[in-house]
Amino acid sequence: MHRRTFSAAARRFVLAAAAGLTLTACACIPGHGPGYTPATAQQADTFGALSGLVGKTWRSAPAGDGEAGPADISKWSWDLGGRVLVNRHALEDGSYGGVTYVYENGETGSLDYVYVTSAGFHTTGSFVLGDDGSWTAEEAVSGHDTITRVRSTGRLTADGQMSMTSEYFAKGEWSPGRNVVYVPVNARIPEITGKLAE
Repeated sequence: MHRRTFSAAARRFVLAAAAGLTLTACACIPGHGPGYTPATAQQADTFGALSGLVGKTWRSAPAGDGEAGPADISKWSWDLGGRVLVNRHALEDGSYGGVTYVYENGETGSLDYVYVTSAGFHTTGSFVLGDDGSWTAEEAVSGHDTITRVRSTGRLTADGQMSMTSEYFAKGEWSPGRNVVYVPVNARIPEITGKLAE
């Protein structure tokens, strides 16, 4: 498969889009933050394995021979009385970040989401949860210069890390995106400045 070369901004978008989709499947990992409350039976029923994200903070690192770049810091919480799962994330250099809202679609019963970014574009999509704790997601991108769709797959690994691979659709074809792992950490979400670190 032909590998395309994209701008630094496009590469940051793909990392961040993957972060926006960073879902794990286990509530047993250490690192629950202050104020962590286990999911209720209703939340666990609605969000399945995704309910195990609440109270965790994750830090990304490239997997394999992928391009290096700033790490992503991501944290999960409940909102709207536990009816919405929220992910806030930012790249460590403060150049980019976003917020993802995951909710049950009242009409279809699907687990839908919207991802709003500091770069002025947003995405919408749906998650499909696997019985084995894996997930897949595909999203439509609105307002980005080149990328119009992103799809990803992920899972929690046996050693407590979360692996994530993504692809993006630009200029009429799918191309490999990022291949990253996330590890649980005690960290704060970086301040989003919108500027690259010097």
